[in-house]
Amino acid sequence: MKLRLSSYFLLFAAFWGATLFAQDTAPEKWDLKQCIEHGLANHPLLKIAENTVENRQASLQQSRAYWDPKLDMRASWNRRRNDSGGSLDDLVDSTSESVGLSKVLLDSGQNRYDRLNAENSLKAAAFSRENTRIEIASGIKKAFFVAQQAQALVQVREETLDGCQKHLEKVEGYVEVGTRAPYDITRARVDVANAQVELISARSRLKVARANLARAVGLEGELDVADFEISSLPSTSAAKEELKDKAFARPELVAASYDIESANARVKGLKKSLQPVVLASADYSWNGTITPLNRQWSAGVSVNWPVFDGRLTKSRVDAARSQLESTRESYRNLKLIVSAELENAVTAFEDALERFRATEMFVQQASESMYLAEGRYDAGLGNPIEINDARVEYTRARGNNVVAYFDSLIAMAELERVAGDLPVEYRIQPIDKPEEKEDRQK
Repeated sequence: MKLRLSSYFLLFAAFWGATLFAQDTAPEKWDLKQCIEHGLANHPLLKIAENTVENRQASLQQSRAYWDPKLDMRASWNRRRNDSGGSLDDLVDSTSESVGLSKVLLDSGQNRYDRLNAENSLKAAAFSRENTRIEIASGIKKAFFVAQQAQALVQVREETLDGCQKHLEKVEGYVEVGTRAPYDITRARVDVANAQVELISARSRLKVARANLARAVGLEGELDVADFEISSLPSTSAAKEELKDKAFARPELVAASYDIESANARVKGLKKSLQPVVLASADYSWNGTITPLNRQWSAGVSVNWPVFDGRLTKSRVDAARSQLESTRESYRNLKLIVSAELENAVTAFEDALERFRATEMFVQQASESMYLAEGRYDAGLGNPIEINDARVEYTRARGNNVVAYFDSLIAMAELERVAGDLPVEYRIQPIDKPEEKEDRQK
């Protein structure tokens, strides 16, 4: 008896522990804000963009250090021996130490353009980082709604399967009492099997959507999204011209304009590379074999003027000028892409809203038709084909309604991205955008 009670106690403890463990390890349901916050804090693409900014900052510091004085310290020790005598006295030790100081006095404007190149490259990298932040957040938001859309379609398929199973039970009762033919059971079972197949496909699509969401967030595996609730859809009150102004002020375009200025500064800097450079230097040294060592100092100014370098500079300038033209054309092409993206985003959003309003009416009509078909069947006036058609139409209407609803949310997320905004669920203060010069767009 005691053994049996102890066994029951162990089984109960094991069951309770397993239940607690399952609860502790159950996947958390991520909401949209959690996904965006995690993605913007840990996504590898954002880390890459931040490293690029740090690299450009280091390049700018290098260009600024060009005018700083340079100090060099050198020391050497040498031992030599004459082969003529062969005695230890023939060993001679010598030492040499020196300190040198140099500073660029004039470079004909070469460093000025190098510094402009570095400054504009840094600004371009900073705006590219902001654009990466927007792209990541928008990708997460769209992937989240796709996952919720797949989850909603699974729910629709589950409800359809539940309805088919309940209908099968009802038909079996009718056949048992003789009010319906056995064929109705076969038809109802086929409907259940079809609903199960559709549910399996919907669950498979949900797993894929969850995996895509995890990848967008920057995680491995799948993410279990929070429960959804169909509510009123958001609307954009911004006029099309206002959206266009915002789209053409996107960080991506601002970064491209700074790339143009950077390339232009590089061309001008290369043209200056054949100009003279004036350098001031001073040196103090002491050397010799015996103490006191010989001491000497020197100071002066030198001029370095590369008059001819075999057309090397000309070739570099030509290459930089070609790069400048490519950068300008890339900027123009980017503006065309942004304009097309804006038109497509506005059209997609308006289309999704209209489809959602239309499907709401279809759902109501299909629900009434299915209710009437079930009533006719229960009264012995309908047939299995009629009720199956009504259920198929209702399922299709429900599915279209869910798809249109989340398509509207996805289109809204795309409209935010095209306008250069972070999602409303995660709004942070964007980096300052300086005034664009007119010649940036030339």
